[in-house]
Amino acid sequence: MTKERLGQPVSRRAILAGAAAAAFVRPAFATDAPLVARGVLADNKIAQAFEDAPHDLPDVAIVGPNGEQSISDLVKGRTILMPLWAEWCAPCMIELSDFARLQEVYGNAKFAIVPVMTGTTHKFTPPTLGDFLQKLHAGIFQPLMEANHGNRLMRALASKDGHTEIPCNLLVGSDGRVVAREMGIKFIEDKNGQPPPGNNIDRLNTALSGNTQSLWGTP
Repeated sequence: MTKERLGQPVSRRAILAGAAAAAFVRPAFATDAPLVARGVLADNKIAQAFEDAPHDLPDVAIVGPNGEQSISDLVKGRTILMPLWAEWCAPCMIELSDFARLQEVYGNAKFAIVPVMTGTTHKFTPPTLGDFLQKLHAGIFQPLMEANHGNRLMRALASKDGHTEIPCNLLVGSDGRVVAREMGIKFIEDKNGQPPPGNNIDRLNTALSGNTQSLWGTP
């Protein structure tokens, strides 16, 4: 996982507004050009981490509290940030509580954060997944997962250099096309540029106690 350090202070509102604006502009330049890190986000380390991604969402079914639906139904004409995550991925769960706080403040009819579980090794149902999200301080989110406990989303959109890597956070435009993706957790670092002490399980336990661990939870 890549360790990054936040540069110039930029508010979370600016991050989300800039990401949403980027989703409406389909880049017509080389894939190594900035996709999200523009304007007020030019020096932001999270924005800089977004990279080109496969633009088509796989035609998979998503299971949630209201039954089965197409993944395209999750977009509904709005810009969404879609974290792909699994219960065996500690960095994914560390980020979820930060995403929950962002959704609570900034989620609206035009923008939402919509996590989707993919590649699970546990036989979750929507109710048990809902309980799990509550324990992760992310109960604001609907318990959504790939149907049949599949992993097509992870294989199609979180694959890089011959392997899959999550967390994988997709920026999806209102037209249902993936604009960019950000892969690998960005931890808060201390003044010496070091991430939080301990292994991922230690960091997850710290996050579950209510302490922010990822840059998504900082100004």
